[in-house]
This record gives sequence, structure tokens and C-alpha cells, in this order.
Amino acid sequence: MLFKQMLRAIALAAAVFFVLPAAAQDQASPQVPVLIHAGGSTYKFLAEIADSGPEREQGLMFREHLDPNQGMLFLYPVAKPVAFWMKNTPLPLDMLFIADDGRILNVAPMAKPFDTSPISSKGAAIAVLEILGGSAAQLGIEAGDKVEWPAQPAPATP
Repeated sequence: MLFKQMLRAIALAAAVFFVLPAAAQDQASPQVPVLIHAGGSTYKFLAEIADSGPEREQGLMFREHLDPNQGMLFLYPVAKPVAFWMKNTPLPLDMLFIADDGRILNVAPMAKPFDTSPISSKGAAIAVLEILGGSAAQLGIEAGDKVEWPAQPAPATP
């Protein structure tokens, strides 16, 4: 009887140790609306915010699904050149590097899953929006288009 209780306790501990982290990983954080003004149209995405070091490091790694209108918005306290990679990321993504005035600096389309090659901004970025790969081309989103989100920082003054 004692042996069975010990086995149950070990099984329960293993379930908590292995299952809960995986479940927590699948939980999406709150989303904010992100508007992209491109080619005379406005497109709305719901994006999770990644504004801390650990959140930016995790990003969309291990995610196996992203709806066409979803994304992740990486925010930085100051504009700076940034680079991303696709390590542990099974989905192809489009990366939109955004300047502090809200304009897209460059679009890195169809980033290859699991690739560890750096993908860089073409200038100082205050934010990066990751969306499902192919979306930017499908919607005509390109460098120079305007991006808006709640609590967007004011452009830096010279």
C-alpha cells in the first residue's frame, strides 16, 4: 500500500513538472491591436507584447500555430539596431522592423523556421512586429508603411 502511494506521488510530481510548463508556454499573453496602414488600406493585427528581456528572448519560439491576424510586438525602450533569429521557431514569419516614428524600416519576409542566421533591422528600431510568414506580401505591406499600437512612443526630437 505504501509503495502504491509513493508511486502516485511520484507520478503526480512528474505530471506537474512536465505538463504545467508546457501548458503555461501555450498560454498567450494579453493582446493589443496593431494597425498597419499600407497601400491605402488599414490592416488590424492582435499582437502579444514582448517588452522585457525574457519575453523578447522567448518570442514565438515553440509556437506551432499563429492565426493570420495575430502576431507578437517586440518593444524596446530606445531605438537601436536589432537582429532576430528563428531558433526553435517552427513557423515561417514575416518580421517588420519599425522606427521610432512608426514607419517600417524593412520587412524580412518568410523567415525560415529553425534557422539561426541573424535577421537585422536596416536602422534603429523601436519595435519589431512578427506576423505569419507571407502576410506582408499578401497584404502589400512594405518599408515606409505606418504602424500604430496603443501607448506608442512619441517620435524622438532632434
